Amino acid sequence: MADKLHQDLSCTICAQMFTQPVTLDCGHNFCKACIVGVWGELEAVVSCPQCGREFPRRELVTNQLLVTMVASLQHLNPGVETGGNGLRCPVHLEDPQLFCSKDLRLICSSCLALGEERSHRLITIEEAYEFCKGKLENSVLFLEKKLEEYRGAQSDQEFKISETLELVESLQENVEAEFAKLHQFLQRQEGALTEKLRRESENLVHSLEGSFKLISKKSSSIEKFIAEIRSLIDTEDRSRLLTDIKCVLQRSDLHNEPILQPPDLCVGEFNGPLQYAAWKQMLSIISPAPAPLTLDSETANPCLILSKDHTMVKRRTKFKQLPENPKRFTFCVAVLAAEGFASGRHYWEVEVETLAGWIVGMAKETVNRSDDLPLTPANGFWTVRLWNGKVHWTQGNSGASCCCADAKPERIGVYLDYEKGQLSFYNAGDMSHLHTFSDRFVEKLYPFVFPLPNLEMVEAEVLKLFHLYL
Repeated sequence: MADKLHQDLSCTICAQMFTQPVTLDCGHNFCKACIVGVWGELEAVVSCPQCGREFPRRELVTNQLLVTMVASLQHLNPGVETGGNGLRCPVHLEDPQLFCSKDLRLICSSCLALGEERSHRLITIEEAYEFCKGKLENSVLFLEKKLEEYRGAQSDQEFKISETLELVESLQENVEAEFAKLHQFLQRQEGALTEKLRRESENLVHSLEGSFKLISKKSSSIEKFIAEIRSLIDTEDRSRLLTDIKCVLQRSDLHNEPILQPPDLCVGEFNGPLQYAAWKQMLSIISPAPAPLTLDSETANPCLILSKDHTMVKRRTKFKQLPENPKRFTFCVAVLAAEGFASGRHYWEVEVETLAGWIVGMAKETVNRSDDLPLTPANGFWTVRLWNGKVHWTQGNSGASCCCADAKPERIGVYLDYEKGQLSFYNAGDMSHLHTFSDRFVEKLYPFVFPLPNLEMVEAEVLKLFHLYL
């Protein structure tokens, strides 16, 4: 059986076992060196030595299956001779002469005859040992460094997981505490209104019961008096009738007083817009409530116009010369709020519905107000902006932006927790979150607004600080 297999794995040209077997388009297999030798330098149409089929092109495809089968047979056949060190060429199964440092494989005399490694760097077998050991040492160093990086990352991830779980627990406590205040307020409001309804209903019922007793007493008295009058009418004693008539009529007139109508329960106080009334009163416990900010005219760029109450700003159509002031923005067409914050929690809203473009946020008190600088946290600005109908936030030191909302909001809400270093932006219409900056604040911060230019300069394009009136 081994002989039959040896025959099947032999080249029909050299009658030896395949070395570097290739397959022609007709399906027949030959040693690559054998078929190349048969075809020689012919440029004409070549053909298969076994079936005679002609081929317009010299296409040789390595038969990897035959390579594997030949190697397996050589391994199982004890008659196959190998070098003293057990090494052999993986392609031709011959004793290796050299080692290719590029392909990292052993090279035999057949390989050298084919000339495929002519341009590669070939080294001796002894040199190859040291060369490969060096390669493996470098690989170990690389993997050890990578392992150290992964272990560091693993430690960082473990810490991050622990930190995140602690943060989630803290945020959960904060959510529960904030809503507990609302629940307690609503429970107090409900209890007070319920107690008032109980008192008024008890007083009203008590009054109705007293009125009912009085009416019953009056009714009984009138019934007796009616019976007395009928008795007088039916008497045959005329002198008695004529004598008592005056007194009876006088007594009858005493019953002419109106019947008092009982008071009604004030339904409107207990069946009106109770939720709205409670919501209006809830403003007294909301913290932070929307702050009624105003704009600082001394910081306003000369291209801006402020309203008389300093709550609205829009761009001028013409530049106006104003007195020099170190507080004034001269390059950036912006303005700060009159009130700044160096501690605590604060919230305010800016109406931006009529503007096609705007920048809203906060700025440090010491920001550069005269040069053209990117509005980045590194330069003391934390902002979001509307550009091309989408809201973006500024990231990095270059001023690059990242989209955080595809819809154009009508009003922007800004929340500052100074001690925690949190500055968050919201779509104030539905209080959906837009973006949060986390930083370490060390100086006073001022609300910052910047109405972007519009080529049409529509008069209605006004940026306004929102004031809540209830």
